[in-house]
Amino acid sequence: MIGTEEHRAELYRLALLRLLAGLHVLAGNLSDDDARILLPRGVRKAILMVLRPAESAARRLIYLQARKLDLPDYVAPPKREKTARTESASGKKRGKRKPRFRLIDPRIFLEELFPNRRKQTAKPAPKPSTERQIQVRIAGFDGAPDFIIWSEPKAVASDDDMLDATRLLRRMAALQNALEDLPAQAHRMAREIAKRKAAKPGPGAVPPLRYGAPPGFRRHGTHEVDAVLRNCHWMATRPAAPDSS
Repeated sequence: MIGTEEHRAELYRLALLRLLAGLHVLAGNLSDDDARILLPRGVRKAILMVLRPAESAARRLIYLQARKLDLPDYVAPPKREKTARTESASGKKRGKRKPRFRLIDPRIFLEELFPNRRKQTAKPAPKPSTERQIQVRIAGFDGAPDFIIWSEPKAVASDDDMLDATRLLRRMAALQNALEDLPAQAHRMAREIAKRKAAKPGPGAVPPLRYGAPPGFRRHGTHEVDAVLRNCHWMATRPAAPDSS
């Protein structure tokens, strides 16, 4: 790799913004301001194939900047009284909340950490029928059924099926906001790290980046986002360079 760590991080940030712009074009440049957004199943799947590793790469760029900051002293916020979320103190309705980028990696459930947990055996799913079936209900049998209902076969999943993509568009908007202002996200990450270091042992005390492979990592991935994630993860997990100042 050529260049300083800051230079490489900036190149990866610009690459992620370029890939995200391609996802917006793939989604038809729709906005998350709409009440409900529908996208074909195939388009939604193609977006997720790039969005998951892009989120992981951005999270590691944020962690890389947060590692250079001084951790603040964590002070637990005071408990707030429950109030209506739709109205502010002035009585006006609040606008739609700006989506916030998730700073914590999704966790992996490890069976070996819960040896006494009862294992759940999954029942094999019945094969969907492609032919119409006859369902008969007999009220008072006198030699002929009361009535006959033809049940339609279950629809087979298709890439053209329209699915709700409102949450997906909000994730894309959150990633866009995070990549456009990494320093602010780095301060958020520093506060989160300080909070987790002050927490009691448990799920709330684990580091923001999970151990092992990052979310969305594909060992033999051929997409550009796979190389970006691989390099960002390497930069974020290697030991920090000593301060020469």
